[in-house]
Amino acid sequence: MTQPNFVPVPDSAIVRATMTTATPEIGRAKKAGLLGGPNHGSGVGRGTATPDAGYALTLTHEYLHQHHIVDTAEVNHHDLEVAMAALASKRAGLYGRGPSMSDVRFAFELAGITNGTGVVSTSFATKLRGVGHSYFLLRDFVDGVDVDLLRGTVAESPAASH
Repeated sequence: MTQPNFVPVPDSAIVRATMTTATPEIGRAKKAGLLGGPNHGSGVGRGTATPDAGYALTLTHEYLHQHHIVDTAEVNHHDLEVAMAALASKRAGLYGRGPSMSDVRFAFELAGITNGTGVVSTSFATKLRGVGHSYFLLRDFVDGVDVDLLRGTVAESPAASH
C-alpha cells in the first residue's frame, strides 16, 4: 500500500521506492499466444476450422422453419438439417469466417432446394441418409463435396444448371 506524502512518518517506517526492470525479450521463448494461429491440417476426416460452427445449426433450423421444409419419403428432416449445417459451416470455414445465412442458402441450393422449394434429388438423398445420427457418415458426406464447388457461387452450383 502506498504511503501518502502528507502524513508524518518516522524515518524507519518510510517505504523504499522501487523501480521495476523490463523483462528481457532477447533469448526468451515467445509466448504461445504470440506465435500466430494454430496450423490445422486439412484433408479427409480432418474437418474445417470455423469460428462458431454451431451457429450454422441455428441458421439451418431457422431456414427449414421459414420455408416449411418437412420430412419426405427420401429425406429425413434431421438428416437434412445436420448435413446442410455442416456444408454451410465448411463453406464459411474455407473463407475463414463464421457461417451466415448465405452459406446455408448455398448448401440448400446444392441439395436442389431453391428459395425453400424444390425436391432433393434421389442421388443426393441417398448420401444424406443417416448423417444426422452418425458423425462418421456426416464427415464422409461433407468430405465428398468438392471444395471448389463450395467456394463457388450459387449460379455455379449444380442446382442452378437444372
